[in-house]
Amino acid sequence: MVIIPKAFFITTVAAILIFSMTGISYQQVQQPPFDEGDEAIEEAIEEAIEEEETEEEAETEEVCIDYDQSENTITINCDASFLDVVQTINDPEILENARDGEYLLNANLEVADDVTFEMTSSSSNEEDGLQYLKITGANGIIVNGRIEISGITITSWDTEANSPVSQTDMGSVPRAFINLRVSEGGFIEDSEVAYLGYDAPPRRGIDLGESTDGPSHDFAIRNSRIHDNWMGFYSAGAYNIAIDGNEFYGNIKYAMDPHTGTHNMTVSNNKVYNNRDIAVICSLDCYDIIFEGNEVYNNAGSGLMFSRATHDSTIRNNLIYNQYGSAYPISISESQNNEIYGNNISNSTTGISVHNPLQLDEDGMSSDNRIYNNTFDGVQNAIRAVASSGNAFSSNVFVNVTDFHYIMTSNAGIDIENQVFDMANVRGVSDANTLSIRDSGTIIIDNTINHDTSIEPYTQVLSGQSININSARE
Repeated sequence: MVIIPKAFFITTVAAILIFSMTGISYQQVQQPPFDEGDEAIEEAIEEAIEEEETEEEAETEEVCIDYDQSENTITINCDASFLDVVQTINDPEILENARDGEYLLNANLEVADDVTFEMTSSSSNEEDGLQYLKITGANGIIVNGRIEISGITITSWDTEANSPVSQTDMGSVPRAFINLRVSEGGFIEDSEVAYLGYDAPPRRGIDLGESTDGPSHDFAIRNSRIHDNWMGFYSAGAYNIAIDGNEFYGNIKYAMDPHTGTHNMTVSNNKVYNNRDIAVICSLDCYDIIFEGNEVYNNAGSGLMFSRATHDSTIRNNLIYNQYGSAYPISISESQNNEIYGNNISNSTTGISVHNPLQLDEDGMSSDNRIYNNTFDGVQNAIRAVASSGNAFSSNVFVNVTDFHYIMTSNAGIDIENQVFDMANVRGVSDANTLSIRDSGTIIIDNTINHDTSIEPYTQVLSGQSININSARE
């Protein structure tokens, strides 16, 4: 079979049409000199070629909003809003307008690199203004560029149950997610994000993680409710992150888990409560992290935690209460050179725990941390040290401690300075635990020994014993 090239076919047809219109025969065309009919033929051929090239360029030009059926993905390739998507995707099997402002998304929605996508409740057409986006199946919002989410609700959705998708304690149910991949800024504000995520990186909830192309950055979550997700927030390597003024509750794994090199991040003025594991943890080489001004309570795991070589970071001026058992209000594990101060801790089993695993690994020991000016009221044990040493405890305030102000185990050390003691109980549980007190004036140990710590530090090894310390009164 002979295949005639498209360009040849078009030019041939054009020439035939011109011949018929001008009445010029083929033989006449071959005879010089050219007349006006010859010029018309040449112009028609050139125009046909130009038109074909224009059509081919149009075919290859990227479409602003496109749908790939094989990937079941709507792709945003230009700056756009959700209303633009509604007006472009005219298929309820993909995106259904369930009612005014409420949409059912049955596909992934992906924002391309260098693109800003807006999902807001404001719209020139009130009937199309987004209020509630329900995402079915394991579809998600995938962001390579910038996303701006404001004044809306986003959840997973089970169409048969007509409700968000429930999750197991193991995170085994695939469901909707928000994944920022090398995202270039953006925010979630005045919104509700709930019932998202499962145990499958990077689909844990609001997930800024797992990209080989680099980290996400310059992202904020403000004045929103983040609840009942597998993880409320997760990041890896992200930087310039602000999480401020939100409520995080009912999340299954962690409420917030900035991880693996996340840095320059502030978590401030949030209420974090009733989460089913750790409330806020920064783990694995995080730095320049600030947890400040948060109200943290009733979480099944630790309240605020630095873990696995988190360093040069701060936990300050937080209100933490109703954290029982091993759900320590503040936990410092295998982390170095951090400051913990100005926190008010109450109605909990243990106030602040500084600890390590008994067998140290590459994350190192919790050391060179400074814990000062914290208040403990209604706690069983205020300060706990396990297999850690080289940390400074100073000027802490003990209002109501029922058992021990300081408790040590597994060859731990506690270094106390600039401290006023009022019937402070110190306990060394097992192994050789070292207590050192300096620059705290004259102290009285067990009502018998007077020692001026401003002249010489007081040191004692405690193993399976307790002592009581008071500051001498003038």
